[in-house]
Amino acid sequence: MSAANDLSNDARNLKDQAVAGAGHVVDDAREELARLRDQVEKLMSERVTPALGEAADTVQDYAHRARESIEDQADGLAAQVRDRPLIAVGIAAVAGYLLGRLMGGTTNVYPRDRH
Repeated sequence: MSAANDLSNDARNLKDQAVAGAGHVVDDAREELARLRDQVEKLMSERVTPALGEAADTVQDYAHRARESIEDQADGLAAQVRDRPLIAVGIAAVAGYLLGRLMGGTTNVYPRDRH
């Protein structure tokens, strides 16, 4: 029976070593995850956050430029209409006529009788 006891003791020792080894693996994995988390947070604070801030500033600058350009064009158009009102009315009439034709409007005021 001493052989059976020796095998049982060896099995217990192997089990204890496996449990201890697994504990070290879990601890190592936790440490590695904590290290990776720290690296990601550092990367976010050093590179991603400033890049997003720069992108937001660029978009805001483009929006400001676009608004100024549209305002300048609208002011220019308003000045032309004030300087030449008859031409502006003529252009508006032609544009309205062309839009009406393109939209499929009919020129008949009353529908035709279909008998």
